[in-house]
Formats: sequence, C-alpha cells, structure tokens
Amino acid sequence: MRMVGGVLTLFGAGLLLAACGIFESATGDAETDRQSTTLADAISYPRQPDAAGLARAALATTLGRSDSLSVLEARDLAHSAADDPFAHLVWRIHRAAGTGWDTTPAFDACYAVEFNYYGPTAVDRTTCPANAAPITPAPLPRRDIPPEYAPALEVLLGKLPTTPSDADVRTALATGLPAPRVDPETHLAAIPPETAFQVKGADVGVALFTSTGDCTMGHRLHGAVKVWSLNGRDQMQEKPCGPEAALATP
Repeated sequence: MRMVGGVLTLFGAGLLLAACGIFESATGDAETDRQSTTLADAISYPRQPDAAGLARAALATTLGRSDSLSVLEARDLAHSAADDPFAHLVWRIHRAAGTGWDTTPAFDACYAVEFNYYGPTAVDRTTCPANAAPITPAPLPRRDIPPEYAPALEVLLGKLPTTPSDADVRTALATGLPAPRVDPETHLAAIPPETAFQVKGADVGVALFTSTGDCTMGHRLHGAVKVWSLNGRDQMQEKPCGPEAALATP
C-alpha cells in the first residue's frame, strides 16, 4: 500500500498511520515507520534537484549521522510534470535489540521512498535487498557567499574610478573578490557567486548571487558606498537581487 501527499501531512501531525495498515507487512514497526515518514518529510525542503541530493540530505540529518540509517539506493526517475516522481530512494533502518523487559530482537527495516517536486509521494516498507552495501553520494562544493565577500565588495567599490567603465568594474570584480575557499573535509573548492553590475555615470550597482538563493548587493551612489545582504525575510517578500535593485536602494 502506498502513502501519498495528504496522508503524509496527517502523519506529521501525529497520527500513527502504521496502526491503520498504511505500511506494507514487510519487516518494520511503528517506530521505523514514524522515522521513515519524518525523514521523508524533512528532506523534502529545501528542495533537492535529484536523488543524490535527497540522499545527501537524508545522511545529513540526526538519524542519518547515526549508525541506524543506511541509504541503499538513490535513483533518478524519468518525469515530465511537477506531480511526477523524479527520485526513488531505498533506505535501511537498523533497530537494536531491546533491553531489560523489552525482548524485541534486532532487525533491519527497509523503505522504498519516492519524491516529486512537492515532497514524498510514497513511503513503503520493502524487503531489504540481500547483501546491499550503503552508498555515500559524492559531496558537492559549497555554493554560499562567505562573509569575507561583503568587505571585499565594499573596498573594490570604493576604489573604482570617478566615472568607471564597464571594463573597470568587470576587472575590479575579477581581481578584488576573494578566491573560493577549499573545504578542509571534502577538499573541494567552493563555487564562487555569480556577479552582475550596472554602471550609470558615476553610480555603480553590483549583485553577487548563488543558485541556492544567497544574495549580497552593493552600490556606490552619489559617492557613498554601501554593501548589504538579503536575509530570509527579504527573500520571503521576494525582494529582487540584481544590480538594478542595488542602484534603486537608498
């Protein structure tokens, strides 16, 4: 039996759906059912682009960092609409044997989970694959804007010529922003933010932005330099991130 959208929402509100026969009869219990449903909901946002991203998100949770969870499969699915499942994961939850009065033996419970754009569409108990080895998706380079970018942007804006050309600003951005950091754990260099700028006479607006939604803007307006970042509240209000917005901000 499959568990779909509205049912997942009800489970998140505290209903024990396993007692109602939502899950299949493969190995598992109410606790592993709850853990799997909670995990599927938790990794659905922020949205991930593919199955590997969902697997990384699962392994980054508290459950994922424990010895209890293993991801056994992460597979992309062909899809043509937002409602279509785009990713299929299989994970295994190990339950240790009970202690004291609890005589429950140790067992492994496996779940097949599918996701569409909006979240999990199925969380099904499934038979654990024989001799399945856990997978670890390759890490991704960081894509955020480190804090040292803001003061660097402020400095380079202040050093621009009185009436800069596009080439002046392009060169300043290429040479004045910090080099991407190398993550000491993954040894991957971070992906630098994208840059956009606009020059209007002596005024300059600059925006630094990433695919993950980070945004830092700056301007030199009437000779005064200002640099700021959009916070979560700004982004919820859909405030624009771009050089035009930078020039329009007092």
